[in-house]
Amino acid sequence: MRDKYDISGQVGAVGPNANAHDITFNQLWNDTSNKIDLEALTEELPALRKSMKKESNAPEHDLAVGAVANAEIAAKNGDGPAVLKHLKTAGKWSLSCAEKIGTGVAVAALKTSLGI
Repeated sequence: MRDKYDISGQVGAVGPNANAHDITFNQLWNDTSNKIDLEALTEELPALRKSMKKESNAPEHDLAVGAVANAEIAAKNGDGPAVLKHLKTAGKWSLSCAEKIGTGVAVAALKTSLGI
């Protein structure tokens, strides 16, 4: 019996022993770029990062702060796909922090990156 794969969306590798690395996926950004204002996000991410640094009490939190810092740099450079990549790495704790401080654009971008 052969494996069956029902693929939806952009995929880097599928199947047994499949391997993909050093790939940039632009599809998610292409689908959402009109909904995420990079200029506004550039203004909100520093506030989010500073708030997260104050609340950080675990190594995983520090990693999330670094991911938001990387997203901030990518946003300043106008690199939307990289912003989403870094925000996905930042995870759900970052989303919770963004919701807490009321950074609406950052919340929307984090939800998009996390598939929420």
